[in-house]
Amino acid sequence: MGNKLQKQKLHWEIYRQAHNNAAALLTEAQLLFENGHYPRAYFLAYTALEEISKSQHAADVYTGYSNESDFAKSFANHKLKILRVGWAYYEAEDRPTSWVGPDLHDVEQVVVEEPLWKKRQDSMYVGVFNSKVITPRSSITKKDARGIIHILETALEQIVQMTEYWGHQIGSKGLFK
Repeated sequence: MGNKLQKQKLHWEIYRQAHNNAAALLTEAQLLFENGHYPRAYFLAYTALEEISKSQHAADVYTGYSNESDFAKSFANHKLKILRVGWAYYEAEDRPTSWVGPDLHDVEQVVVEEPLWKKRQDSMYVGVFNSKVITPRSSITKKDARGIIHILETALEQIVQMTEYWGHQIGSKGLFK
C-alpha cells in the first residue's frame, strides 16, 4: 500500500511542477516575444505545451485514468507529448482573438498553426536547405510565435477554468467533460 501512495504522490508532484513550469515558460516566452526574439519565444511556448502534456498525463495517472507504463513512454518523447496536447490547438482555433487590454474590447486577431516538431527545431538551430543556410530568425516569424503563445495561453486558461472554476477533477477526464 505504501508503494502505491508514494507513486501517487510522485505523479501529483509531477502534475503540479510541470503545470507551474508551463506557466513560467509562458511568462518567459511572452517576454522574449515582446522584445522581438520570436524564434526563442516559439521554442519556449512549444516546450511549455509539452510540459502541459506531461502535467495532464501525470494527473491522469494520479487519478487512475491512465497508467504508469503509458506515462513512462511519453514522459521524454517530444512527439508523443505534443500529440497529447493537440486539443489546445483546436481550442485556440476556436478563439481567434486574444485580449491585449486595457479595455475590454482591446483584442487582436491571432492566426494559429498546429505546433510542428520541425518549427521547434528551426526555432533553435541553424540548418541548411537546398544549399542555403536557414537561421532561426529566418524560419520563425512574429506570427508563428504569437500563434503558439496563443495556443499555450488558451491551454492554461482551459485547465484553470475546468479545475479551479468548475471544480472538475485534474487531468484529461476533468478537462474534457
